[in-house]
Order: sequence, then structure tokens, then C-alpha cells
Amino acid sequence: MTEDIQILKEIEKAAALCEKQYTREDVFCVLNTPSTDCPDIDVEKQICILKLDTINSQQEADLLVFHQTNHHGLIREACSQKINEFMKKADICVFFQTKEIHDTLLKAANDINPNICRAIIEILPYVNDKNYLLDKLYKRFDEVFEELEKLKRSNWYTKKLFNLYWCLEALHALNPPYDKRIENVLLKTSKFKDYTIREKTAMVLSALVYSSKVLNNIKSALKTDDNFYVRRYSRDF
Repeated sequence: MTEDIQILKEIEKAAALCEKQYTREDVFCVLNTPSTDCPDIDVEKQICILKLDTINSQQEADLLVFHQTNHHGLIREACSQKINEFMKKADICVFFQTKEIHDTLLKAANDINPNICRAIIEILPYVNDKNYLLDKLYKRFDEVFEELEKLKRSNWYTKKLFNLYWCLEALHALNPPYDKRIENVLLKTSKFKDYTIREKTAMVLSALVYSSKVLNNIKSALKTDDNFYVRRYSRDF
């Protein structure tokens, strides 16, 4: 009963915060407050982020992106929604073009929450320096492959497999130019036992406008894959 009362109080508090009128100064004052100084501020931060209607400076963009990682899941998801919204607007997108922000976006693309992954990966094409992102992403692939090799007989293997899944989604979103590294990545992912990884491999291949001997060999193998979802993408090869 006590727990139910506590939940009702938290709902009432959240509802009151939703109805509260915030100025831009109020919003950024809340976002500048460390969670360690005010443990109950996470819900208010989430609401303030969702109330943001624009970004007017690099400092504001940096503060928003700061909350995209290493914060409560509610805050991270709210951030991903707003970053997705803002980066699709040319006049605001310019504030999200620093390397520090791009590093955070790639980290967020591997969040434990799939809604965050989707929202962030969707706006990767709006990054100007895609070569920087791709260099970082290929390094991330190497890290994930190495980690998966170590975790083969561990319960953490499946969790790490999700990282690989979202890395492939990010690769597809960035529409990468030809590079030996993409051959190396897809050659490995095309042989994974988990069909979702092979499916995403086929998805990446189906969108490429170039080919090579290695890529053609991978396509040939996936065309006869046992799984329908993998073969579905192979129709577009």
C-alpha cells in the first residue's frame, strides 16, 4: 500500500511539472543543475528537455547532448527525441556538428534502449563530417568483434550482439563509400549464427551503389540463406 501511495505521489508530481510554465532560462537552469545536487531532478529534466522548442547557440546544443549519455533513461530518451527533431532543421543542425557531439551520437547509437538507438541513427545522415563518423564506427566494429570473441561462452554475449546489430544499422544510415573496411565488416557479420545480424548485413549490401569481388561473394552466400528475412533483402542485390 505504501508503495502504491508513493507511485501516485510521483505521478502527481510529474503531472504538475508538465503543467508548469517554464521560460527558456528556467529550462536551462534545470539542465545546469547536477543530478547529484538534487536527486529528484531527473523527471523535471526530462520534462524541460521535451519543452525545448529550439536551440539558439552551441552552448545550448552542448548542454542538451551532455544529457544524452550517462544519465537516467528517461532523460536519454527525451534527449534523443529532441536531437532527432532539431538536427532535421537546417538552421539548428549547425550547432550539432562538433566532433565531441558526434562522439556522443555514436555512443548513443549503442544505447541499451532501442528507441534511443533508432532516434539517433535516423539523424546520422545529417552529420556533415561523415568520414569522421565512419572512422569511429569502423573502430567500434573492431571493438565489438573482439568483445564478442571473448564472450562466446558468456551470458553477456547476447547483450553485446545488440551492439553489433545497431552498428550495422548505423553503417546503413551513413551510406558508406567503398572501403576495404566495409568488406571486412560484412564478411564477418554475414557468417554470424544469429539471423538478425545476417539480415542487417543483407540490408547494408542492398543499399550499396558499388560492388567488389568480396561483396559479390557475400551477396551470393546471403541469396541462399536459410532465413527468409535475410533472403528478403537479397532480392535487391
